[in-house]
Amino acid sequence: MKILITYYSRTNITKKVAETIQKNLDCDIEEIIDLKNRSGIFGWIKSCVDAIRGKETKIKPLGKDPSDYDLVIIGTPVWASTMSSATLTYLKENKEKFKEVSFFCTCGSGGYEETFSKMEEIAGKAIETLFITKEDLDSSLESKIQSYAEKFKES
Repeated sequence: MKILITYYSRTNITKKVAETIQKNLDCDIEEIIDLKNRSGIFGWIKSCVDAIRGKETKIKPLGKDPSDYDLVIIGTPVWASTMSSATLTYLKENKEKFKEVSFFCTCGSGGYEETFSKMEEIAGKAIETLFITKEDLDSSLESKIQSYAEKFKES
């Protein structure tokens, strides 16, 4: 099975999770780059407002075509109980190219159910989901990711 992980990460937490999944699956990985400056406290506030409004953003063109993969795993931070604007843009631009899709998100504590629901609504499908909370980063990150990755190794 040929797998691609694509992810957006404002603070590198989602990036850390994506890279850990990638190491477990030994697959391709690509970062979604938001062309809007979202750094600092004002960037965080703008990010939440954009997410609440369901506003897309401009992203840097990606080098990997999702249609070349059997499975695309998409990662996002949770912003105001939804996905990042960059992830929203990526999903809308590529939804017709996904053969199979899986999602993961990083969140302070909650909002992942709504996030996954919105992502699945756009993509039209999802075979697996994984959420990582702040507590998971400190205690059970490796075991949660190994369990998630095993599902794809069996396919």
